[in-house]
Amino acid sequence: MSFPIQYHFQRGQALPLGLVLLVAVAATVFFMFNSGQLVQEKIRLTNTADAVAYSAGVYEARVLNYDAYTNRAIIANEIAIGQAVGLSSWAKYMGTSADTIGPYLQLIPYVGPYLKQLMDYIETIMDYVSLALSYVIPFHDAAIQALMLSQYAVHGPGNAVALFNRKQVMDEVAKRNDPDAKVDLIPLADNFMGFTQRYESQEERVRMGQVVSDGRDAFLKSRNWGFGLVFACTGVKLEKRGSTELIDLTEGWKSMDTLSAHTYWIKWKWGIPSCKHSETPVGYGTAFSEDDLDDSDYSYAGSRSTNPNASNKADSSEGIAGGYDPAPYSIGKGAIPAFHELSENALKQSDPRTQITIRVTKSSVKQRYSGGSSVVKPSGSLDLYQGQHANGQSASIARAEVFFERPDGANPIFPGKAEKGSLFNPYWQVRLVPVSAADRATAQLLQGGALLP
Repeated sequence: MSFPIQYHFQRGQALPLGLVLLVAVAATVFFMFNSGQLVQEKIRLTNTADAVAYSAGVYEARVLNYDAYTNRAIIANEIAIGQAVGLSSWAKYMGTSADTIGPYLQLIPYVGPYLKQLMDYIETIMDYVSLALSYVIPFHDAAIQALMLSQYAVHGPGNAVALFNRKQVMDEVAKRNDPDAKVDLIPLADNFMGFTQRYESQEERVRMGQVVSDGRDAFLKSRNWGFGLVFACTGVKLEKRGSTELIDLTEGWKSMDTLSAHTYWIKWKWGIPSCKHSETPVGYGTAFSEDDLDDSDYSYAGSRSTNPNASNKADSSEGIAGGYDPAPYSIGKGAIPAFHELSENALKQSDPRTQITIRVTKSSVKQRYSGGSSVVKPSGSLDLYQGQHANGQSASIARAEVFFERPDGANPIFPGKAEKGSLFNPYWQVRLVPVSAADRATAQLLQGGALLP
């Protein structure tokens, strides 16, 4: 009869033990919840830092690629101006040649007058061609000026606009990932400001001018041919010479075309033979994108040396394409404009690249845990997790690198060798890279933390 009574007392003794166990379980669950919340905040902050750094790198790469595309467009328009100038002088040469040959063709029986009339038509047509080509220059020059100004608008003075817009991108990305996160740069870990520069002086613009000059096609480089036979200083030979040159590689385009008949004969004096030679200009013409270009050092593929008389006529007013000023009003006159390219220091590097390290911080009071923005604020024996942060905030750092690499890895000029980065090819890419020990130490100092040994 005593067993039921003994069982009743044993069941009542487990209640206090259960209450103590319940408090311990609640504290453990709360500790795990708090830890999970802080881990989640850390992951979110780390992802935000990576996204901000990568976005900053993408913006830098887009700026560099935009410079490369616009530089290539400037080069294309410069060569187009050179083509217009070259075709204009060639058309003038064809016209003067037709005018010179016409009277001789008229002497041919029956068909002579018709051939003379044909030459007159050719001369008239060539004058109209020269006139039309001269108006091509302002259109291409306007495109060049627009491209130059667009580069300046992207960069601004001292690259200030690009840096400002990059900061706007970084802040916007951080806000979209975490509205309470703040972004700043690690000091001395951002070299984008000095990575590019604006090339303005004549000496600096030679860099692009050399690329333009090297990009000329065969028509611009040389329009030479010869016909005839000279044997033992006797005979007649036609010599055609001409080319289109970018004067001083920066100042503007000038072109010359000449055709002369060279007659050779032997003259005897005192019983001693000597070879004589005379030049008769047949056709000549010149055109230019800018008046008063100093082209005294240019031979135009041998025109000045081979056909000096025809070259002098080409330089005179009668040799100017169309008989008028072939350089109508334009701002740049076909000269190489100011442009953006990698800075001189960056060009000295074997593999130029730019890097940026950013730091994303978030105040502890904005974080969702018991010590932050959570509405649950345990006290007493349940306040077991302090979760204190250095300087009252969490921080995460990330580093991005912008580098030059062709997508196919091929070098069209020198196979087997890597192409060096420049702003004449748009192959700038971005990637996340490990944070350096120096940047990590700087970030710890900024947060007021002690440096680890």
